Amino acid sequence: MKFVQLKTIRDLVMLVASSPATNVIQHLENHGHIYFVIGGTFSEVFMYLVKHDEPLEGNFITYNSYSGEIGVSEKVSTEPNINSFPVIEIKKQDLITEETLEALKKL
Repeated sequence: MKFVQLKTIRDLVMLVASSPATNVIQHLENHGHIYFVIGGTFSEVFMYLVKHDEPLEGNFITYNSYSGEIGVSEKVSTEPNINSFPVIEIKKQDLITEETLEALKKL
C-alpha cells in the first residue's frame, strides 16, 4: 500500500466529493487522528489521508458545493447544496500494516 498525505481536510473532502466510487471518510486513531479514503488500481492500493492532532467533532463532514465551505455535523444535512460524508470510525483493522502505521507516525 502506498499513501498520499494531503495538506488539509478540505483536500480530502474535495477528493471524496469528486469521486463517483467513494462517499465515506474513514477515521483511525494512531498517534493522532488519521482521516482517509482507500483508492487504487488493480495492481496498487493508495491511501489518501490527512492527519490531525485532535479528532473532528461530528459524525459527518459537510461540503457546501455552492460556497465551498467545509464543516462538521452530528447529522446528515438536508440542504440541497450540502453534501454530507459520513465519518466511519475504525475500532480495529488489518488493512493497514504495522509497517505503514509506523511510517504514518512520522508524518
